[in-house]
Amino acid sequence: MTSQTSPSNVNRLRYQRRVDERLPIYRDLPIRHKSIICEPLLESIDFHDNLGSWCEQVTVGGESGSEARVCDYAWVLGIREQCIAANVPFRFKQTGAHFRKDGRIYNIPRNLQMKQAHRAAIDYNTNQKESPDNA
Repeated sequence: MTSQTSPSNVNRLRYQRRVDERLPIYRDLPIRHKSIICEPLLESIDFHDNLGSWCEQVTVGGESGSEARVCDYAWVLGIREQCIAANVPFRFKQTGAHFRKDGRIYNIPRNLQMKQAHRAAIDYNTNQKESPDNA
């Protein structure tokens, strides 16, 4: 299979160990369309400057459900900063059921998790200019 006929592919990277193991391999695979999903985001992630034009988008979200683990807004913003630095689109999909921001944990009902992420207005696409309002 050549890169011309390769299918789209998404790699789920939930925590740092998985990023360290899989990202270098995934980056080099002959796949035409590559995206990264960090959902559920379970800890801070450092892509070690491995993001670039090969990645079409990074999507981040917290975990849903009664047994959901906490997602920290600082982790979300850290990934967003790396995406902006690499000029890779970023999407904050959902907060998750238990969302930490500024040291406080919010328990967010399932029907509001995507709405709350959207209200944060931190998505980044490569056609927009960074402004203080978007940071």
